[in-house]
Amino acid sequence: MISVKCNKKIMTRKIAEQSNALSIFWLKKNGFLNKDCSHISGGIKWTYGISGKSNNISFSVVRNNQGTPQEKTYLNLRYTSTDRWSGEKTDMNYNIDLVTTPCHYGGERYWFVCPLHKNGVYCGKRVGVIYNIGKWFGCRNCGEIAYQAQFEGGKFRFGSVTEPDVEKAYSEIKRKYYNGKPTRKYRRYLRLRDKMDNSWFVIAGKIGMKF
Repeated sequence: MISVKCNKKIMTRKIAEQSNALSIFWLKKNGFLNKDCSHISGGIKWTYGISGKSNNISFSVVRNNQGTPQEKTYLNLRYTSTDRWSGEKTDMNYNIDLVTTPCHYGGERYWFVCPLHKNGVYCGKRVGVIYNIGKWFGCRNCGEIAYQAQFEGGKFRFGSVTEPDVEKAYSEIKRKYYNGKPTRKYRRYLRLRDKMDNSWFVIAGKIGMKF
């Protein structure tokens, strides 16, 4: 496979919530998960409706050992974090691993791997959305973010399926295949995941998200 370095894209999202969030669905929809690209960069800007203040980050999706069994994909985040109390600024530059699981009708689904530690224990949870938690980005559980307040209400509810629904269904899987066929719990997880993915694209179109 030929290694390709892709052009930079800018994504803009207007939100009213307090927690900045980055979704794997946005990366996919806007071509940042293109497997033909060894390195593709972009940025995202959050603008708050009431105050007019904004935050932004730069990121790159990088594939090491592209096209080989040893291929490893990760998201590199670059931004400046400002302490809300002292005003001290810290330049952040770190990676978040990306992993895949098979889709129900072929292909694969990407997930972020939460890089944070909670109570001294590495998280490593696979999630579709990561949130700004202090200086870092990680899963909502590590940040103790109320999902209902952030992404279930109003515009950001994914139909009748939420990310916790998908996460719970995956945790209940004991075995993916039996006699060459998907097990009942694995089929349920795939249905929920596909439904949430499809709902996201519909919602993004309705609210006119600009990327």
